[in-house]
Amino acid sequence: MRTRYTDQLEVEILSYGPVAELGDVKLQPDEVVALEGVGTFEGVSVKKRAERSIKAGKDLKDFVAKVHYESTRRGHASLSTSLTVFYEVRECSRLLSLLLVSPPFGSHLQESQRRFEMTRERLLVPAEVRGTELEREFNDALDACYRSYKRFVSEGVEIEDARYVLPLSSATSLFSAVSFEAYVHLLKRRGSFPLEVGLWAERFSEVIESISPMIFQSRLSFDSGEVYYPISNPFRPPDDLIERVAGRELQKEDTVLLELSVPRSLTEMMMVGRGDVVSSYATTFGALTIEGLSLVALHQAIRHRTVPTSVESVHAAASRTLRKGIESGVVVPPSLKSKRGLVDEYLEACRTMLELYEDLKDGGYPIAAPYALPQSLVVFAIRRYNLFNLIYPTGFVATRTCSYAQWEERAIAYRVWREIATRSSELSSVMGEKCKHLGYCPEKSWCPIILKYVQYSDEEHERRSKRVS
Repeated sequence: MRTRYTDQLEVEILSYGPVAELGDVKLQPDEVVALEGVGTFEGVSVKKRAERSIKAGKDLKDFVAKVHYESTRRGHASLSTSLTVFYEVRECSRLLSLLLVSPPFGSHLQESQRRFEMTRERLLVPAEVRGTELEREFNDALDACYRSYKRFVSEGVEIEDARYVLPLSSATSLFSAVSFEAYVHLLKRRGSFPLEVGLWAERFSEVIESISPMIFQSRLSFDSGEVYYPISNPFRPPDDLIERVAGRELQKEDTVLLELSVPRSLTEMMMVGRGDVVSSYATTFGALTIEGLSLVALHQAIRHRTVPTSVESVHAAASRTLRKGIESGVVVPPSLKSKRGLVDEYLEACRTMLELYEDLKDGGYPIAAPYALPQSLVVFAIRRYNLFNLIYPTGFVATRTCSYAQWEERAIAYRVWREIATRSSELSSVMGEKCKHLGYCPEKSWCPIILKYVQYSDEEHERRSKRVS
């Protein structure tokens, strides 16, 4: 089998904007954004502003460059936020995708390991160790890991559970619709990440600079400290802040409610159905938690981008697990728990990958070591849920407590709900699964959960499922 490496990813821009047609002239994002920016001073369309500038004999290129340079220098990120790209990343690692889906200014559709069985050739080797003794060790560990994965699937373990044993070097692909500003952090800090991240940044930058050179150059040249929107970087050096905040040593399935900021008067309005008032404050009040979750669940959690998330370093998580024992720091999926022989093999496979991580770190490749981490590894995250995510049918708790949600995310959502119930029974009473809020089940098949709230039947579900013509 031919080894595949993490530097063999593909990046392709499918579309971008904003663009505008002006007769035979096509205004690119640089021009459109600059002219719209100037338009904040007058109520004239972008096309009229462009026509006026051209008729006056102004050098549009110099004008646009000046607008972008001066606006960016003053800290107006709204210009670089306005540049939007639609692109694909193919055959990258899940380590890279974990970073790419972290910023809040974007939407992502990712290849799912829940539904498609992985093949051995899609377990990548870090480009950093190509041609070294550690490459052979990495491949040997991947072979062992993949044998366990295949055995689990052949023994009837769900694919979505078997994937927990796979490492962050597993290949994935995703489609993203993102603001350019979303990735300024990664573009500026690319040198502190693995080679794959730098390669992605190089290819992404080349395309962005070709379609919008003035926004790109102005934004990247603004270099006065950390002048970008921060993302939570799980690959940074370890710190103990989260356990300090929790005030105790955390266990892998802990959910700790740190703060609940919902005035009683607002809760009373929720209980009497004053949605008009509640919606005005829904993004202001809420709950702050610390949660233990696997890297699998973290990957899903951060894509729920209306829930700000800060995650501990994976290096801290790996060190803690190696020190305290494998069972203390990995999630064991439910379909494995009933099969003791498989659980033992699962834990051994996780141990193999964690020991490989340690060998990479000690062998001079600490930046590439996280590729070896199994996706079962537990990390702790601080998350802030506003009222939208606590009580709205499309918020986190309602969507993740649905029986169709991934089981670990579902368990986390129920734990958050239970923790809130210990502080506010009133707020807890208006929380619930999305069928509670909607009054019907929007899924293809309904489950008994809805019967806790309303009378329901196959006939009612069919009636509710009919499309409105």
